This record gives sequence, structure tokens and C-alpha cells, in this order.
Amino acid sequence: MAKIKSIHAFEIIDSRGYPTISGTLTLDNGLSVSSSVPAGTSVGKYEAVELRDNDTKRMDGMGVLKAVSYINDLIAPKLIGVSPLKQGEIDLWLAKADGTNDKSKLGANTLLTISQLMVKAGAADSGMSVFRYVNKLFEILFKNKITIERIPSPIFNILNGGKHANNNLDFQEFQVIPSSAFNFSKSYEMGVEVFHELKRVLIYRNAAISVGEEGGYSPNFSSNIDGLEVLVETINRKNIKLGLDIFLGLDVASSTFFKDGKYIIRDRPQPLKQPDYLDFLLKITKGYSLLYFEDPVAEDDWDSWKKLNQQIAKDIYLVGDDLVTTNKTRLERAIKEKACTTIIIKPNQIGTITETLEVIDMARKNNINYVVSHRSGESNDDFIADFAVGIQSDFVKFGAPSRGERVAKYNRLWQIEREELKTKA
Repeated sequence: MAKIKSIHAFEIIDSRGYPTISGTLTLDNGLSVSSSVPAGTSVGKYEAVELRDNDTKRMDGMGVLKAVSYINDLIAPKLIGVSPLKQGEIDLWLAKADGTNDKSKLGANTLLTISQLMVKAGAADSGMSVFRYVNKLFEILFKNKITIERIPSPIFNILNGGKHANNNLDFQEFQVIPSSAFNFSKSYEMGVEVFHELKRVLIYRNAAISVGEEGGYSPNFSSNIDGLEVLVETINRKNIKLGLDIFLGLDVASSTFFKDGKYIIRDRPQPLKQPDYLDFLLKITKGYSLLYFEDPVAEDDWDSWKKLNQQIAKDIYLVGDDLVTTNKTRLERAIKEKACTTIIIKPNQIGTITETLEVIDMARKNNINYVVSHRSGESNDDFIADFAVGIQSDFVKFGAPSRGERVAKYNRLWQIEREELKTKA
């Protein structure tokens, strides 16, 4: 059993042009692994805190030198000679060393860098792929086996709005979702083809074809409904059967336009109170073959969550991201109040891989679906692709099938299917 010889962290630049943390861990048997952590633009207020330098004279105040120093000077020396296979113990130690509920002392980005490095090092030392090691780790920690049978279905965010784009769309993500009846290869192919067809449709409409932070196009439309309409037009032009072969999804990110108890969207001339806004949402679900509905109401509007979950069609995934933020306490409340059917999993929202797996364990025990997601600020690290396969996520959400930091993750799933799972069409 190999032991940790060294850990070294440093700054790199993420896909938004801001610093994030990358690190390298070397074992005493010569094996070495590297990992980097993401950061969010649209951040739920219950997420764990990422540590930033806030030095306005450097890197626009977004530097992470303090977090890097915590790793190199405080954490790494205490882990020399420790086995990376002790994931649970190491993650617990990290959480206790921070000592806060929101990781505000050391930073979720600091802790996650170490935690991901441990997973990769444990996999390398065990001679296993990362996804199989994650799967084994879950079984060891929670005495519950997950059988690896498939590659999670992809959700492609091909129109960006909200905080992810410089346009006038209120909703954050307009998505296409190939049927889960297809294997990943077919789904990926379909997503790529629809993405390119959308570009042709936007050019035909004289709309902008610039892209947002997650690789999707970011045109200006007069309403959010126009975003859905252009996706329907695109799918029809490809002769793909909407509602059978492919579906639509939305990440509304409604907390960004929830003000003084009302929802302010450009689809309506006046701010909407709860009953009218819920009626608007329900009409969308019925009119656009919607399969996936993420954060349609604000993170603290629990009453609206409960009412929507009671009224929405049962075959639609009602998804909580800002509502839950990969947080066990928030998930407990969501389960108790029957607020959603599905949650987003983002390891950097909580800080360590063990805590992330704990949330997944709770979701599985309560029949809650889960979706592994990237962040707007990403690197080319494909860790979450393996992670999603290892825990058999229902879906993955890595952005559009464009930009290197997005396709690195989709391509890793493609590789796993092709080389290791050999899924048949």
C-alpha cells in the first residue's frame, strides 16, 4: 500500500479566465496524479464558500493564492506518509480542520482539491479506473452496492441565458435531452447534430451566434418562450421526434429574478405572484415536451416548490440545485416537504467527496434521482465524468457539446463506453 510522498498545489486559469486551484499528488511508489477544481458563476446562497484572495490589485480580486498556501503549507505536510486509500478519514479530518458549516475557514475549493486528489491517487494505487474506484468507495463507506450498467444520459445546454450569458434571456439554460433509450454514443451524436443545426437556425433568424460561459449560443430574444420555440424549430428541421427521441429541459435559476416575493420575467409585463407564476410554469411543461425542470422557483420559496411538485406531471424531473446545493441538511428538508424529485450533485458545493457521496446515499435511500453537474468555471479535468459513472447518475450536465472544458468530460464518457463498458446500441 503506497503512501503519500508529496502534494503541491498551484493556480491555473479556468474557462472564464479566473484563477482556480490545481494540484499534483505523488506516491512513494512513483505514481502521480493531478486534479483541478471548478467554480460557479450562478451560486446558490447555501453553497459552501470558495476561498478567494479578494485582492483587487491582482487577478480582479479572484486569486486563490491563500487557498494554495493552505494546501502547500498547512494540509500537505500533515498528509505525508498517509495512505490515499483512507478517503473517509481524510475527508472527515479536512472538514473538522475547517470547522465551519459552510467551509468558510479553509474554503471548499481548498478541501475539494485534496479530496479529489485522494480519489485519483487511490484509484491509481489500486490499479483501477477512477469510476470503478468511486463505485467501490461508495460501497465501502455506505455498505450499499451500486451496479455499473450504463453511461448516464447527457443533458446538453445549447442556449445560454441568465448569469451564463450577456443577453436578455432570464432563464439560465435551454437544454436538449436525447432519450435514455439511446446509448451514450447515439445521444452524443444527436446532441452535436442539434447543436450545429441550431447555429444554422439562429443565422437564418439573424440572431447572434456568440456563445455563453457553458458553450451554448447566447442570442437575444424578446422572451424566454422564444428560446424554447427556436429549439423546437431546430429539432423539427433535423426530423427528430420531439417527445419521443429527444426532449427539452430548462434550468430556470429563478432565484436570480425573484424579488420581493414576485417573479420578474420578460414574458409578462408585470411581476408575477406565486399563483400566476406557477400557472405560467405549468403551461410551459405541457406545451414543450419538457422532461427536466431545474430550479423553476426560488431557493427559499418552499411553498411554491411543494405546490409545483403536487401539480407537475409525474414523468417530469423536478430538479433542485440552489434548493439543495449538495447539502445533506437541505436535502433532508426537501425530502420531508416533498419539494422535488431530483437533485443536482456538484462536489464543490459541499467540499469533499465523502460528503458528496453521503448526499447521494441519502438520495438513493429516499428514491430521489440525481444529476452530476459541472460549473460555469471549469478546467479540462474530467473527474466528474468518472464520478457520474461510478455513482450511476441518472443524467450528466456538462454544458454544450463545444468548448474544450465541456467536451473533455463528454469525451471521457465516450471513452468509458467504448473501451470499458462496451455498451451496445
